[in-house]
Amino acid sequence: MKEGWVKIFSAADLMQAKLAEDILKQNGIESHITNKPDSVMPFLGSADLYTTAEDAEAALKALADNRVTEDEDE
Repeated sequence: MKEGWVKIFSAADLMQAKLAEDILKQNGIESHITNKPDSVMPFLGSADLYTTAEDAEAALKALADNRVTEDEDE
């Protein structure tokens, strides 16, 4: 991972992370996914979405506006 990038989103599956990445792309925010499949069952694991520290606040807002990240109280 490039220096200065921060994790802004984690998903149980790669498709959910790709949807979040697409939202960021539509908002002109650069991002990167790291996929960590389980060594025994590759279809299990997690995917993390990263962006630059400078874009993190805008990225989180874009994801929240598109209901990708929702407050647990809702």
